[in-house]
Amino acid sequence: MNATAHGAAEQVPGQTIPLDVQTMRQTALRALRKDSENLSQEELDSLTQALRGMLMLAIPEVTAAADRHPQGDMPRVCALVGVEEASRHLRVRSVPAASRWALRQAQRLARSLMALTDHYVNLGGPDSANLGGKA
Repeated sequence: MNATAHGAAEQVPGQTIPLDVQTMRQTALRALRKDSENLSQEELDSLTQALRGMLMLAIPEVTAAADRHPQGDMPRVCALVGVEEASRHLRVRSVPAASRWALRQAQRLARSLMALTDHYVNLGGPDSANLGGKA
């Protein structure tokens, strides 16, 4: 396992919280829609900050859900790779909303958030039973 995923696992709190997967997905989809290029700079900045915050919530929860599975379990491995990628996206400094790259950055965050919600559900995170998880 790489250092980032291992480090994330060490930061997992003993108590986990259920993620609002539906809201996270709806927020991510706002950045991924075709008309997202029409967002104002203020809307794009707000959306990017929301995506960052949701990723900060999702990373430890997905890590905790992955840690409930045995070493070498493929859903666990895939989830930890997703956690590492999401962490990498969070470490990138936000570009100003006026930048032509701001939307692309928001979309990268959104794709990572969608992936983490999928991993969370696949791993049976709390309250994911009604979303296709094993809980």
